[in-house]
Amino acid sequence: MPTPTEPPQRGETAAQSPAPAFENPAPAGQTAGVVTPTVGAATAPVATAAPVGRVTALDSVVEYKCPNCGGTVTFDAVSGQMVCGYCGSSFDPATFAESAALAVQQDTPPTAPAESQWTADELSHLRQYTCPSCGGEILTDTTTAATHCPYCDSPTILPSQLTGARKPDAVLPFSVTKEQVTQALHDHLRGKRLAPKMFRSQARIESITGLYVPFWLFDTHLAADITFQAKTVSTWTDSRNQYTRTDTYRVRRAGSVVYERVPVDAATKIDNTYTEAIEPFDYEAAMVYQPTYLLGYLAQTYDADADSCRPRAHQRMTAALRNSFAASLSSYDSFSVDEEQIHVTGERVHYAMLPVWLLNTIYRGQTYTFAMNGQTGEFVGQLPVDWRRFWGWFIGLFLVIGTVVAVIAYFLLGGEL
Repeated sequence: MPTPTEPPQRGETAAQSPAPAFENPAPAGQTAGVVTPTVGAATAPVATAAPVGRVTALDSVVEYKCPNCGGTVTFDAVSGQMVCGYCGSSFDPATFAESAALAVQQDTPPTAPAESQWTADELSHLRQYTCPSCGGEILTDTTTAATHCPYCDSPTILPSQLTGARKPDAVLPFSVTKEQVTQALHDHLRGKRLAPKMFRSQARIESITGLYVPFWLFDTHLAADITFQAKTVSTWTDSRNQYTRTDTYRVRRAGSVVYERVPVDAATKIDNTYTEAIEPFDYEAAMVYQPTYLLGYLAQTYDADADSCRPRAHQRMTAALRNSFAASLSSYDSFSVDEEQIHVTGERVHYAMLPVWLLNTIYRGQTYTFAMNGQTGEFVGQLPVDWRRFWGWFIGLFLVIGTVVAVIAYFLLGGEL
């Protein structure tokens, strides 16, 4: 039986760099039919001698600049390096972040001008920042952690959203580029002629956004004792009758198991259906959190805490455990759960930023979502049917078929109709 473990203090794990992105959980047992995944510890890149990056901070907005030319620096998904978009210089993400001292000021809710259309309640959910590059106003909600200036398009980080309890333990960098995701979306739409035209437009496809989504990752030890009622059925016949025999058994399965890195989306704005559909993520590639990995992408901080996400994690784990036990009953014709006791005996929680490509399109009052795993390329999406296009095709096909039938009938009747 595994020994219960205390969850780590939030905000401490990521500060120990370089170090494994995740701590290994305490040893735990496993049951027949249940595989305990082994996840290798991922370490942050080793710091090497590199030019020192320059960082500017104003009103809690941080922008990283190239030390060679002063150009905008973003994270490159292909090389895994910080790359300047102007001179092409590249830098190690960990070194680039550690060399920049962030002079952060406290952000404040915006105040409404006399003729503002914002209500006091709406303003309480917004934050106002000043772009260090152009001086433009950046207005965000209270969960935004990384964004772009709407005026000069400079990638910015809002560090006040990523400190203390909101500082992630780990970040899983993007591996799928925007070119790759747009090509995948083109391939997905190819041949779907009944999809509305707006979904197939190049401009719409290009608007897909790379987003770091906040996740709680649960390392959980479960102890289970499940009793099944199982049955076997046999039939035979003789010269006069057919016989059926049903044998009923009471089957017990018990043991303990550890599940590692079970993810639950911590952003209430994003439907868990999509984030679960694009799993799994490979956590061996996870890095100790550095803000530089966010540059060039959007990022959200959590608005659903670990306690509120824990029931969903336990639901997923208990369902997997129940299915694993059930897999050992294949010799029976049928079975059902009679009694079940599943208990959490230890748990550790990690806070991580995971990469997701996301595109939401509103069509006739309904939102249609395309989501792709920013690491593996696994994607899910839904498309509506353009009924005008459908009926246009149907009527056109009906007219063509009607014309063909009329021509055939004309010749079969000897040229008389």
